[in-house]
Amino acid sequence: MKRLATSTSTNHYSKTSNGFTLVEMMIALAVLSIISVIAIPAYIGYVEESRISSARINVEPLRLALEDFFLENGTYATGDWIPGGAQTLDANIGWHPDGDGDMYNYSVSAAAGGCAITTCYTVTVTHIQDAAATVTCNRNQAQGTFSCP
Repeated sequence: MKRLATSTSTNHYSKTSNGFTLVEMMIALAVLSIISVIAIPAYIGYVEESRISSARINVEPLRLALEDFFLENGTYATGDWIPGGAQTLDANIGWHPDGDGDMYNYSVSAAAGGCAITTCYTVTVTHIQDAAATVTCNRNQAQGTFSCP
């Protein structure tokens, strides 16, 4: 009868791994730093562009209210709408922003002495936390346009 050989040895690693080495940590930190340098400015740019887009969208109902006011009164209304502050646009033309989360200041200025050949009125919308996110729109009587560059 043959006897089967049995092994009494077990596999033990001579070196145990309890974490990362300093070199591995430095490489991971370098990779994260490179990603951050690329991603953070892009993210900030996207946030600012979305604020500018929101401001342009918020101007359209105001433009319609100003044109309605002009048709009824023969002049353009002026005023401001500042969250928690002056809200003369609401008093003058019955307009207030809907759905902007009180994040924008609105200001309307009209040409002195009525509508001039070029600019009838200017609407300025500014984000209250980001002055760079400002949109200025003009109503051009000669061209019959309203533009927000």
